[in-house]
Amino acid sequence: MDVLVVGGTGFLGGAVADAALEAGHRVAIFTRGQTVNPTISAGFETIVGDRHQDLSALRGRSFDLVVDTCAFAPDAVAGLLDALSPSIGRYALVTSASVYADFAQPGVTEQAPTSRATPEQMDLAQSLPLEQRSSAASYGTAYGPLKRECELVAIERLGDRALILRSGLLVGAGDYTDRLTYWVRRVDQGGPIPAPGDPQRLVQLIDVRDAAHFIVKGAEKGLGGVFNLTGRPLPMSALLESCRRVAGSDARFVWCPDEAVLAARLEPWSEVPLWLPRSDEPFRHFLEIDTEKAFAQGLHTRPLDETLETILAWDRTRRATPLKAGMPPEKEAALLAAVEADAAV
Repeated sequence: MDVLVVGGTGFLGGAVADAALEAGHRVAIFTRGQTVNPTISAGFETIVGDRHQDLSALRGRSFDLVVDTCAFAPDAVAGLLDALSPSIGRYALVTSASVYADFAQPGVTEQAPTSRATPEQMDLAQSLPLEQRSSAASYGTAYGPLKRECELVAIERLGDRALILRSGLLVGAGDYTDRLTYWVRRVDQGGPIPAPGDPQRLVQLIDVRDAAHFIVKGAEKGLGGVFNLTGRPLPMSALLESCRRVAGSDARFVWCPDEAVLAARLEPWSEVPLWLPRSDEPFRHFLEIDTEKAFAQGLHTRPLDETLETILAWDRTRRATPLKAGMPPEKEAALLAAVEADAAV
């Protein structure tokens, strides 16, 4: 196949480009030329342009598969398809599990209600400066609803030639969010570590390489429609124990009730990655979505230890780099002191 990866120098885009090359396909990446990803392979064509300003380099080109990893608003999808259609075979659009309306119950399937963007959210997307439109953080709470609008454009234009992939938490070497990387690094450093909430609280993630392989293999099989794309849930305690085993660490986990974590003024998800308090009812089961449809169509997830080993080896080369997520040391120390003081009473 002739494959085009939009955002091919990014975290997921680079993994998709690599997976397509490994499968023997001819690969081109469409990029603004502003990002260099040292973890991806050579061997592909680079097409320089900007989906928000200049798509001229794509006009007249024909691809069997277009993988779009960086569409955040419906006009971004429409503009790309205007430049390429009808000269594409299949369009794989990576969106997000954030399109779902709520996670008050576990096991959200692809048929669950989704959130549509409000007129105000659509206006926000249109009013953003061009240089901010390629960053997920620019969209705030509009992120999920706008991703749903992206899906609807693709489905309306392409029908069953559109493969919609509602991604969960992508992890691996090169992860720019540092969410799982924080836990890998912190466990590697050892010592007492505050662990958030219930040890049996479920978390859910997928190695970016496994997500990329499913996208490529799904396109080869002619898959269309909507798929949740993440791994099966596992307890937070199992994740942290795997981090300790892989690192050979002397880390000791001090499990802290939700109330203690909140009392320490730690921000869920950003300062305490992979954790949301039970009191956050709409997102209570955010990391427990149903993935059986994708597994039935060939999704394969590698052993967790293999993913953690890759992250650990990468992160050990960059310890001078501050992480974008994780507990500030002073807040961690205060939380540990408070929890251990309560245990001593």
